[in-house]
Amino acid sequence: MLDNNKKPFLMNVMLIDDDIPTNEYNKILSTDFDLAQEIITHTNAAEALKELSLIESEYDFPQLILVDINMPGMDGHEFVTQVKEMEGFHENRTEIVSLTSSKPMNYLEKDNINSVEFLYFKPLTEDILYSILRDCFNM
Repeated sequence: MLDNNKKPFLMNVMLIDDDIPTNEYNKILSTDFDLAQEIITHTNAAEALKELSLIESEYDFPQLILVDINMPGMDGHEFVTQVKEMEGFHENRTEIVSLTSSKPMNYLEKDNINSVEFLYFKPLTEDILYSILRDCFNM
């Protein structure tokens, strides 16, 4: 439950999942959890990438990006590769977390190639959000 005296853990988070109900669930959970002051959602990795390309300052870049691996069009792996090449991206400022609902080895191998450090399995839960904060931000 939202506590009006509690401050969000992060300034801004971007959620990317092509499944609209999953994206809405993740946004509601993240909001109830007080994950961030601003939670941005996209159902398409290319649109998210376009929005990120407009950001000029590393301080306006999301502190955390949660991206589904298996999406039509641009998948999560391609998205991560392109984000890491952007001028506004700084690995000491933005953490990228991959989300998946399955465990095929090719996803895990691609994650290693793309230097994706963090992989969690859907659906998101409060325990997973705590793990992300601990693993990514030492909170």
